[in-house]
Formats: sequence, C-alpha cells, structure tokens
Amino acid sequence: MSYLRANGFRLALSLAGALAVFVAPWWVAVVCMLFLSLRYPAWEVIGIGLLMDFMWLPGAAGSHLPFFALSGVAMVWLCAPLRNQLLRQ
Repeated sequence: MSYLRANGFRLALSLAGALAVFVAPWWVAVVCMLFLSLRYPAWEVIGIGLLMDFMWLPGAAGSHLPFFALSGVAMVWLCAPLRNQLLRQ
C-alpha cells in the first residue's frame, strides 16, 4: 500500500510541476523539481525543465541555453547522494 501512496505522491508532484509551468510563477515549478529530485531519482524533473525552457525561453533573448533543463539535470545528479543518505534509514 505504501508503494501506491509513494507513486501517487510522485505523480501528483509531477503533475503539479507541469501545471505550474503554465499557470504559476517560475519558482513554483522549480520547487516541485527540487522536491522531486530530493525524494526520487526522477526523470520528470528534466521533463519539467524542458517544458519550462520551451515556455519561458524566448528566441530573441540573448542566451539560448536551456537553463531550466540543465538545472534539472544538475538537481537530479547533485541530490543523488543526499537522497541516498536520507532514504537509507
């Protein structure tokens, strides 16, 4: 039963992050990305980051780097040791 609850929480947080890209300030999606990367080895973080880049990275801006996608990769990679330490109990 706890497996279903954990997957439900992961799904809800992923959907909240994806929905936040469209209707909330940018920092709400980043907070969802951070919570996902702290709790799960989530590929959804990178997907939310790519969605943020497609929505908020204009073509006429000076920088064409996918900032949110790269930060999502960094979050998942950098939070892995912390996640392993917290969940090892």
